[in-house]
Amino acid sequence: MSKFTTITPQMAFELMKKHSEISILDIRPQTEFEREHIQGAENLDYNGHQFQSKVEKLDKEKKYIIYCKSGVRGGYFMEKMKESGFTGAYNILGGFAAWKVSKLPLGKGLMILFSIFLFI
Repeated sequence: MSKFTTITPQMAFELMKKHSEISILDIRPQTEFEREHIQGAENLDYNGHQFQSKVEKLDKEKKYIIYCKSGVRGGYFMEKMKESGFTGAYNILGGFAAWKVSKLPLGKGLMILFSIFLFI
């Protein structure tokens, strides 16, 4: 994958089902993530302390699906990934709001703990 593109929630869901190696990054604030998120997502708070240092630890060769609340920050982040040398990423059109409206699977709880340990 060497592209950066915005895709519909349904397309993202199909990619997740077909490619289990894709990482899902939720860049909303931690409190929003803890309430609910896309199943299997890791939180990487776009406005959080140490965001940039966490991004630098991501594998640039890995595939990513990213989302925010409405898709705008996800688009900005996707561009930053491109500029930083990542090989490709997908942004979910309409973000988490569109995912929920599409009635796709959600997760709840503290996957954030996994994310914290991943970036230490």
